[in-house]
Amino acid sequence: MLRALAATQFLAALSAGATGALLVVLAQDHLQLEEQDFGLLLGAIGVGAALGPLALSKITDNPRRPEFVLGPFVLRGLIDAVLATVTGLISAMTALVVYGLGTSTGAVTFNSLLQAEVPEKLRGRIFATFDMLWQSGRLISLLLGGLAADLFGIRAVFYIGAALLFAAALTGWRGLQTVSPEKMRR
Repeated sequence: MLRALAATQFLAALSAGATGALLVVLAQDHLQLEEQDFGLLLGAIGVGAALGPLALSKITDNPRRPEFVLGPFVLRGLIDAVLATVTGLISAMTALVVYGLGTSTGAVTFNSLLQAEVPEKLRGRIFATFDMLWQSGRLISLLLGGLAADLFGIRAVFYIGAALLFAAALTGWRGLQTVSPEKMRR
């Protein structure tokens, strides 16, 4: 399970580095927004991120279930595809509220699962390893995302990001199938 979740984390990071850093390029080149509008996009992510854990606590008392752990990857993948497709400020802001919601709930559920499944004496090493995978994946993503934007255009970066997030969810789903259903309900 940990190997699958590590692969999931790395695939998601390969998406997040490029799409996060190149959101400004998407705003300018694809969405044709003014400079001040970029702040609205970032604010939309913040609103969603603030609302995410509140919504999660209303929906479930067990955030470790696979649909709550992996659903945010699918949600964020859909939003990356939407961002590469839509052209309006309001539609982009709406999508980014949902993206922020998925990002914050995903962090809560993913970390909750790790805390529940990893023995206490190993948690520090596991969390450090997962953080290293996340940061390394983001750095690689920044490099490859910039190259992809130059070669194929900014929209391609977001479509590739979506595909990586879908692959992350599938990888995680397969890995979580190794955990007994009773353990996931704890």
